[in-house]
Amino acid sequence: MKFSYEDLLSGDFIFGENIGHFRSPKLKELKPTEGISIRGYNTYLAVLTWDREDFLKFVSPNQAALFDKSDKLNLFDIMATLKPDFRELLRSALAFFIKETIVWEEKQNCFLTLDDNEEIVGKIDRDNFDEVRDMALQMNYMNLGRMAEPKHASAKAKKYWEIEQQQRKDALKRSGGNKYMGIGNLISKLCAAPGGYTFHNIYDLTVYQLYDQFFQYSHLRSRDLMENAHATHGGDKFNYGDWMKPVPELMKN
Repeated sequence: MKFSYEDLLSGDFIFGENIGHFRSPKLKELKPTEGISIRGYNTYLAVLTWDREDFLKFVSPNQAALFDKSDKLNLFDIMATLKPDFRELLRSALAFFIKETIVWEEKQNCFLTLDDNEEIVGKIDRDNFDEVRDMALQMNYMNLGRMAEPKHASAKAKKYWEIEQQQRKDALKRSGGNKYMGIGNLISKLCAAPGGYTFHNIYDLTVYQLYDQFFQYSHLRSRDLMENAHATHGGDKFNYGDWMKPVPELMKN
């Protein structure tokens, strides 16, 4: 399920059917004392972006070999059943991005999401885990191109899908992380910019809103420079209506 730009920008909870309400944390929740700290936040994001190979690096060679030989076990099976501490880390990560209380149900081998009255809202299991973490990452302005494995019409189609997923993974590793896009640097830049954000009010933004506002400001600043250059030197390639393009459309270019 892909959330709409308007819903993501609102800062409100977004409901995932048979799962629960997803949330984008406010920046003040990432403070070192009042919140979970940037390190804790990044740990939770890392847990949700792991793939099978990434996770097996954290277990013993014998355990890795055992799970590596089993094609029937997916990432959720391994993380939720290998060790209680890994399962608790996964539960904590999910609980930070989902409004409901999350508990492990041993008999069903799944997490249940409960409302304030301890009524079941939904569940997280091996079948919807990829969709759940994709929705959680969307709330944090992340899109790794990872998708749940679809039903394949043939073995050949499955092979092509696996090749595509490996190419996506390799491309992500080659690109690496952009140190300039860290939350701390974005907060500092926006507070220094003439947009009204200060260290007193910016921490009320959600993570998604922070990235949106940064990209929006960067785009408008670039447009101002281009407009000034056009006014000075002329030319016929400048489109005055481009400044109205929404951020998601800009990010595709």
